[in-house]
Amino acid sequence: MNHNLYSVQTRWLNIMAQLAVIGAAVCYFSFVTADPDLWGHIKFGEDLWESRSFIRTDPYSFTAYGHPWINHEWLAELVFYFVYAYLGDAGLLFGKLGIGLVVVLLIQRLCAYRKLDAIIYALIMIPAVMIISPGFMIRPQVFSFLLFALYLYLLHRYFVQSKNRLFFLPCLMLFWVNLHGGFLMGLALLFTVVAWKSLSRLVFDDKDSRLGSLWFWFALTSIATLFNPNGYKLLIFLFKTLSLPRQIGEWNPIRLFDLSHLYFKLLALLFFFAILIQARAKAGWEASAIAMTMIASVIHQRHSPFFAIIIAPHLVHRLSILIEDTQSRFPRLVLTGESKTIIAIVLGVLAGYQMHCGFSKYLLANCRIIVNPNSYPIAVVDYLKKNKVTGHLLLPMEWGEYAIWKLHPDCRVSIDGRFRTVYPESIIQDHFVPEQDIEGWTALIQKYPADILLMRQTKFFQQLIKTDGPWIYIYSDPTAIVFLRNNTKNNEVLQRFKSGRFVRPESPSIYFP
Repeated sequence: MNHNLYSVQTRWLNIMAQLAVIGAAVCYFSFVTADPDLWGHIKFGEDLWESRSFIRTDPYSFTAYGHPWINHEWLAELVFYFVYAYLGDAGLLFGKLGIGLVVVLLIQRLCAYRKLDAIIYALIMIPAVMIISPGFMIRPQVFSFLLFALYLYLLHRYFVQSKNRLFFLPCLMLFWVNLHGGFLMGLALLFTVVAWKSLSRLVFDDKDSRLGSLWFWFALTSIATLFNPNGYKLLIFLFKTLSLPRQIGEWNPIRLFDLSHLYFKLLALLFFFAILIQARAKAGWEASAIAMTMIASVIHQRHSPFFAIIIAPHLVHRLSILIEDTQSRFPRLVLTGESKTIIAIVLGVLAGYQMHCGFSKYLLANCRIIVNPNSYPIAVVDYLKKNKVTGHLLLPMEWGEYAIWKLHPDCRVSIDGRFRTVYPESIIQDHFVPEQDIEGWTALIQKYPADILLMRQTKFFQQLIKTDGPWIYIYSDPTAIVFLRNNTKNNEVLQRFKSGRFVRPESPSIYFP
């Protein structure tokens, strides 16, 4: 076969593999629906900018009003506010996608530094992208994924290419610690690496002279975490709350013996397989860091994107070496030029299809963020606002920041997605009531002195309509139901309601905000 033609076919296969992975990122990172906390992130950023000072106590709730607020996402919220103010929905959507593509390109660069088989690259990276994708809502954690990838890139440059750029680590941490609490994963990554290198020095007599440099930059990066509005108190808060259980899906553990999280489990099994078949290869700093992220992911599902970011270049390298060794022993397994051309065409078609799927989401949404009226009380909140209903508002956590955006300062909420950064544990636990727990719902509405109940359509609140008591039903739709407390505060509002002077809400828009 013509050598030049074979080289061209190989190059096109490499290009198509990379495009297939980018296409997967475009497809799977293109969520256009609103996250429950998006309203709060923009609102908090706006209020921070307008006040020109850090908001250290809670002004938005009635249950924790004045309580200390440990806002570890203030810089991300400021970014969200400015992007939304000047670029609108499209700025947030494409900014998030841009961050995702940078993460993928960083991983691609790490793969390119070592042995890389194009087919292995596609087969590993596409599942990795799918593992990362649930984290790519418009949330501050996207900055953690980007900075984690940058940390990994700097470590690879240091260990694989002997390029010392570790001085960037504390510089990046100055931003990371103010963008999102995920900076702890960056610290955990560095600590795992220096701990492994120290252990290697003691146990395996590793004479690597870089250990002192690693410890120095780890120490300096650790010091950089103190440069945040809350100082050392932020670290104490995060370490205390990490061990507490959360009744939120993404904080649940990964169940190992079922069919959930299949791509995570597949890459984890491939990791163990690669170690077994290449037992002579040093596990090294990379394998120890992978193990750390794997354990963190099993404990909390939300950490699985970090695992995918670090495992992908490792598996591509290890499995590419395995493929090369196998082909050298069995030459018949080497792909022909024609086979590479066919695979390149398949990958190109896959890339085009995935990009079409991804960009179609933006086109169908008119490059706007979609708010599902079946998930949020859009019409009900519009009803309260138009009829000037004010006061303390008892509601589910997922609706808290939507209500803050729409109704603050006329209404203060009972809880919202800021969770333990603001609310005492008792308030949080009180609000997580199972749907069928009649006693729990009764206790909740009796314990907190709310003027308004804004709740989901459940059997308890449907029965409350027929119950004689302090709560007067005023409106409902398939998503939510509203009651007003029959008290002095609500006298004027209730008189307007009973006399038929309330304005009906308009048909809800599906677009943010």
